[in-house]
Amino acid sequence: MKPYEPPQGALALSLAGETVALLPERALWWPRERALFVADVHLGKAASFRALGQPVPSGTTRDNLERLSTLIDTLDARSLVVLGDFLHAATAQQAQVIAPVATWRERHAALRCVLVRGNHDSHAGDPPPALRFDIVDEPFRIGPFAACHHPQTVEGAQVLAGHLHPAVQLRGRAYDRARLPCFCEAPGLLILPAFGAFTGTTLELPARTLCCYATGDGTVTALPWSGRDG
Repeated sequence: MKPYEPPQGALALSLAGETVALLPERALWWPRERALFVADVHLGKAASFRALGQPVPSGTTRDNLERLSTLIDTLDARSLVVLGDFLHAATAQQAQVIAPVATWRERHAALRCVLVRGNHDSHAGDPPPALRFDIVDEPFRIGPFAACHHPQTVEGAQVLAGHLHPAVQLRGRAYDRARLPCFCEAPGLLILPAFGAFTGTTLELPARTLCCYATGDGTVTALPWSGRDG
């Protein structure tokens, strides 16, 4: 059988006997099931800040949805699993956020969408029924994986989680630094970077971290983890 070739810039990884691809777009692809996993989309976050009178960029919801559409179309995905925090807050339920999401959903009408509730989802509320999301609590078992929002241990399963918005910090020769979103691997656990464009990151990774996979410049790069920034 011909070895799996991941999309350009992606990195193939073996998890629980399955081959997955870590995508530079900050998503995970399970090719055998044509399933796309993303975490921490935080739709409507910018709108919630603007509602408080804070000057933040507009158009982030449409940008996030367009990036999702590009992945879904390019990979011919059959299902999308959101590992929590699809909507940022209750203010995301307003028409200016939900209307483009509804348009996006109609564009991918045949796609099965699953939302594993995260901490922000509990405040924002479930997406409207018209968006046709299957809403589940963690852990959600799918094959050998346990789809979660919070990093945790699930007996007999490889956990895929979000919540932390992990990143690594790289140092250049001129004492400059760059912070890059990353996938974080620990025993039985893979934490995805935040998919949303308007989200923060953290360098505080789990003590059990074995390896980080940094995303940047259209590629995913493995960085063995020493417990210190790069």
